[in-house]
Parts: sequence; C-alpha cells; structure tokens
Amino acid sequence: MKPLSVVYSIRICLGVVAAALCILLRLDTLWYNILLGISFYILTYYFLKHFFGPKVEDPSKITTMGVGAYFLTFALAFGLFFTLMIPTAVLSHTPEFPIVGQTVTFDATGSYNLFGGIESFTWDFNDTGKTTTTDLIVTHVYTTPANYTVTLTVENNQGHTSTSQKVVTVTTSTET
Repeated sequence: MKPLSVVYSIRICLGVVAAALCILLRLDTLWYNILLGISFYILTYYFLKHFFGPKVEDPSKITTMGVGAYFLTFALAFGLFFTLMIPTAVLSHTPEFPIVGQTVTFDATGSYNLFGGIESFTWDFNDTGKTTTTDLIVTHVYTTPANYTVTLTVENNQGHTSTSQKVVTVTTSTET
C-alpha cells in the first residue's frame, strides 16, 4: 500500500475515533464537539507528518490528503453514534376500544435504550395532565367519551428523550 493511501485510511479511522470520543465524553454543546474534532485532526496531522513525511514524494500532501474524508467520516460517525444514544418510546394499550369508566392499561415495555436504561416514563393521558413514573405499565380511567391522544415520553440517563403517541377512542358502549 502506498504511504498516501495509508494516510488517507488512517484519517478515516481517526474520524470515527474522534466522533466516538465526543459521544463518550458527553460534551455539552455542538461547538465543543467541533473543537474536539478539529483538535484531534491537528494532533493527527503532526503524528502523520512525523511517521509518513519522509516516505512520501511530496510531504505537503500530508496536509491535504484525507481532510475531507476525515471531517465527513467524523460528521457521519458522530450522527450515527448520537442517534444510537437516543431512547425509543413504544406505547400500547388494552382494551383496544375502551368504554367510559373502564380501566385502560398502558404498556411501555417495548421501549428501549441501547446504551443504559430508561430513567423515567412521562404519561400524558390528555385529560388529567402529565404523570412521571418509573413504571412500565400504568392504568387510567376515562370519564368522558372522546378521542384522546395519549403521549408517552421516555428519558434515559443522559437526558435524551423520545416520544410516542397513540389515539385512544373512548365510547359510551361496547359498539365501535
């Protein structure tokens, strides 16, 4: 493999490593993440110049070789890693067509978080306000027939949230 293609490959790998560092360090703002990515690039420039500078016919190419690939890889990997940190809210209920006064069971056991657990479940039944709990399964009784949009918001230990909604049709009789 030619030295410049090695430099290019190393830059791509380092873009992934820099993005992973940003996620693992849980930096607060996007600017800190960008600064870390640029700082990491500058450090790798000196590393690559030291090890590959004498081996390439034009050492100035180390400056430009793979710059776009590094930052594109950094951006894509950062987006992918960040997306994987977001929890997923999944909501279901029984019975499917409740009647007024009947207990409706809401279930969030399908909700998940790939990295860590879900810390809280916030339920909005659209008639009595919001309820935050650590319970996966909750019950609620509707006293008026209507279409209610029930909202479940889950939050993980990093403070990231995800929301799921479902319309519950409550009637006065068992006819649907």
